[in-house]
Amino acid sequence: MEFNNVRKGISNAKFNEENSKILFGEVALISLFIGLGTQSWWWGGGVFISFLVALQIKPIAIFLMVVLSLAWGGIGYGIGTLFESTGAMVVLAGLGFFIGLGVHLSGLEWSQDISQ
Repeated sequence: MEFNNVRKGISNAKFNEENSKILFGEVALISLFIGLGTQSWWWGGGVFISFLVALQIKPIAIFLMVVLSLAWGGIGYGIGTLFESTGAMVVLAGLGFFIGLGVHLSGLEWSQDISQ
């Protein structure tokens, strides 16, 4: 029995680590776009460092995960508009949001696990 629990824990940690790559990739892209948009290394670096600090403060981190997941829902909605169907827009927006939320929260869990 103990072996199964250890195996599940290792599998979960690997899954969370993979999702953390998506999360930190998003953070890097957002920082890059802000830096390029403002034409300032200060802004890009400041946003990146702010995200990293915010991920260590649980209430702020959860808020950020919801916001990033809403962006995934918006992308799903945009893809749904290509089908010219309200149903597709709603379903893909919901899928995007909930899949994004799962990815973001598991990435956040990995981030908090390694910082302890």
